[in-house]
Amino acid sequence: MAIYNLSNHEGLLIYLAQNRAIEKEIEITTTQVAKVFSISQQTASRFLLDLDKKGLITWKSSPKGSLVQITPEGVEILYKLRFELERAIHPDLTTIRIRGTVFSGLGQGKYYMSRNSYVKEFADKLGFSPYQGTLNLRIHPNDTDRLDLIRGSWPIIIPGFEEDERRFGDVLCYALEIPKLSAKVAGIMPRRTHYGSNILELISDVYLRDSLDLEDGDEVIVEFNFDRSKGFENK
Repeated sequence: MAIYNLSNHEGLLIYLAQNRAIEKEIEITTTQVAKVFSISQQTASRFLLDLDKKGLITWKSSPKGSLVQITPEGVEILYKLRFELERAIHPDLTTIRIRGTVFSGLGQGKYYMSRNSYVKEFADKLGFSPYQGTLNLRIHPNDTDRLDLIRGSWPIIIPGFEEDERRFGDVLCYALEIPKLSAKVAGIMPRRTHYGSNILELISDVYLRDSLDLEDGDEVIVEFNFDRSKGFENK
C-alpha cells in the first residue's frame, strides 16, 4: 500500500487525485480514508474538513458517505508538488521547451485583456501592458507533460475582480520566452477556463501574430526558465 504523509494535507490530496477526484466528484467515506492513512475516523473527518475550509476540495454529504472533488486551487497544489519533485530529481534541468500550434480562439482574449482592472495589474506585476488579445497555442501531445510542469511553478497571480455585476477570476501568469524575439511574453492560465489542459494562451507587449508573421496552423516554440529569480524585468 502507498505511504502517504498527511503533513500540510498533500498526502490526502494525492490520494483523492489517484481516485479521480480532479475529474469528477467521487464518493468516499471517512472509514475508507481512516483505513488508508491508519488514522481515526475523527481525524479523517477533520482533514477533509480542513481541505474544504481551505478551498482545496468541495465536500458534501451523500447517502453512502461524502462526495468530494478537488478544486482548481487544490489542483494547483498538486502541480506545485510535481514541479518541486522534478527539480529535486533533475537539479540540472534549467529550461523547458514546448511546441504549440497557433489557432484562433473564441475572441474572448481581447475582451479580457481590455478590462482596466486586469490591465493595471498586468502592468504593475509583469512590468508591461499587454497587447489587447492573446495568442492561442494548442500544445503538441508530446509536450503536454512539460506544460503541466510550468503550471506547477510559482506563478504571478493577477487577482480577480467584479465589474458590471460580473465576476472575473484570478489569472496565473508565467514568464516565458520565444527564441529570437526580444519582446516580453507571459503564459496566462485562468484558474477557471473554457479551454482544455493542452492549451496555452500567450500575452505580450507586442502583437505576436504580426511580430512573428503567424497564421493558424503555424508552430511556435516557447521556453520556460526554471530560475524563478529571472523575472520579466530582466528581459
